[in-house]
Amino acid sequence: NNSNGGRVNADGTPRGENEEAIEARKKIRIDAMCQFLLLENERIAYSVVTSIIQCLKYPDAYTCRRCTRICHRILETVSWDVRYTHLLGERMFSMAVEAIVTEPKWMVGIEWDMINLIRDIYCRLVLGQTLLSGGQGPAVQQSRVPLNPAAFEQSKNAGNPLLGGGVLCSPSGLPQQILAGLPGADVDAIASLDAEMTEKRTAKEQKEFIRDLLRVVAEQLKQRETGGSGIFERAVKEESLLNQKRQSVAVPDLPEKLVTHSMAMKKELVNQDIPPAYGLGDLFKLNT
Repeated sequence: NNSNGGRVNADGTPRGENEEAIEARKKIRIDAMCQFLLLENERIAYSVVTSIIQCLKYPDAYTCRRCTRICHRILETVSWDVRYTHLLGERMFSMAVEAIVTEPKWMVGIEWDMINLIRDIYCRLVLGQTLLSGGQGPAVQQSRVPLNPAAFEQSKNAGNPLLGGGVLCSPSGLPQQILAGLPGADVDAIASLDAEMTEKRTAKEQKEFIRDLLRVVAEQLKQRETGGSGIFERAVKEESLLNQKRQSVAVPDLPEKLVTHSMAMKKELVNQDIPPAYGLGDLFKLNT
């Protein structure tokens, strides 16, 4: 709302009388299209999802970042459907993990987006946790089924992707198998990851747990590589997110003294011996 109480758009322009109805119709169309592309026709759904997964390794940061967002929407819409378990838990997960542990130069700057996608897949398919739309926010743990402790109860928002979507009620072991098959990661490391992500469910902590595990894997892979070239060359240590220390909340000091435009003008006036301009409040001081 603006200062007068009227509703405005994101760009500050006033909202029209019919805009809410128009947006509601757009949302219905978007939801219907998403339902059709991902759930109504298996041939179309397979082609769409596999194409998006392949784009995760396209060597362009902007394209890859957009694809991660589409992948989040796919997870929110169909992660509960067992027909998608192989595509999401093996193909999409392995593609995202590969993009992180191989550390290509084109991936620099979007590593957190990819790690967040890994987190979204792992939470929904393995741990029975839902996230907010776009893989944001803390994870919400679904309860175990009383008569079947190995399964999770479905989220009440399973049919509403914009509110977080659902989870795979019967957990899949595919993401765990992929991680356990990587150098430097074993069964104990995966069990530790599961315990940490179950106990601490904030987005920051869970992404740090995943990064710590993938850092070990990346170091092991480096020792086996002969090196690449161009955009497929591994990022150097200073560029790699996996080799950076955890960010500190402290704000570093400026490297030099900050000089604003007004400060520079005052200094120039002093050097020219020009008497300062007086304001209205200084008139009485001049008369005394």
